[in-house]
Parts: sequence; C-alpha cells; structure tokens
Amino acid sequence: MSNARLVLQPPSGKAPPAHDIVLARLISSGLIGAPFAPVADAWLAGENFLQQVSFLGCSPHLKLEPPAEGGFDFCHIRLRGPYHQARLLSAGNTRPPRCPACGNGLKSWRTLEAAWSVGHDGPEVSCASCGKRSGPAQLQWRRSAGFGNLFVEIWGIYPEEAIPQQTLLQTLGGDEGGWRHFYLLH
Repeated sequence: MSNARLVLQPPSGKAPPAHDIVLARLISSGLIGAPFAPVADAWLAGENFLQQVSFLGCSPHLKLEPPAEGGFDFCHIRLRGPYHQARLLSAGNTRPPRCPACGNGLKSWRTLEAAWSVGHDGPEVSCASCGKRSGPAQLQWRRSAGFGNLFVEIWGIYPEEAIPQQTLLQTLGGDEGGWRHFYLLH
C-alpha cells in the first residue's frame, strides 16, 4: 500500500475552520465525491478532482477507484481534525526543519517528534548555529511536514508529483486564505 500523501492545511496560529465548513468547501470544490465507507472522514475523488490538483511531468497512473480486492492503495481524501491541540504531521521523508532566525537545519528535532505529534508543542528545539529556541509552529518545515489542528490528506500522491490549484486553496481558505501544502511518504 502506498502511504504517499499530499496534505493541505490552514494557516497556523489561528483557530482552524470547523469540520462542517471544511467538508462543505471540499464538496463545493468537487475535490471529494462519495464517502469511502471503510474509513471515517474519508471520500473518493470527486468529479472535479483532476481540475483541483495539477499533476506535474508525465501522466501519472492514478487509481481513482478502490481496488476490487479491497484495500486503500488508491487516491482518496481523508479529513483529520480539527484537533484541540495542534500536532506535528511528519513521516520518513520529513527533512530537518529550518531555524526561523538563521535558516540552518535543525538536526536534533527528531528527539521531539513523538511529543509534537500528539499535541505537546511546549518542548523547543535549539539551533546549534544561532542558539534560538523554537517550537514546532515556528519552524520552517519545507513542505515535508506540517504543524496544525486540521489536515486534508490526499492519499496516493507522491512528493512533488502534484500540487493543489490556487482555486482549491482559495476555496478552502474562504476569506481567511493562507492554506498551504506539504507531502508525506512513509
């Protein structure tokens, strides 16, 4: 099974939009279609999926329907959150984040990954270059992780294989805007 994901998230530092609002925006954009019953908060790709996500390079071989033999190895969308506490969403492809002060990579961040992934944002990582201490919300994750209260995961998309269209990000953001994307690969 492919654990590759393109993940969308609202701007950090603000309360995330309510679940129902995000769901309504996903439906109105045509990104999601029918519910994918085996998984809570999961949907099949919608009628406008290919207009909302732009694939780069060669034409990918996308599986938009569940395999006949069952399983999750196809493109589908899952909504995670909103969570009361922001959390880190990271994977094996996550590169060391950059210090917000000097831009150097923070190699010691993995020691805090487990705490950050369950909503403990108090522990800070210290930059070996400039000494600045930062929590996960301040770090520059370079599109390989995200820290927030809500995530829209598009499964079956590998890192840098596709990008969300600006119209999708604007629809999800409403008047607030600021949605971003990153990639996970286990």
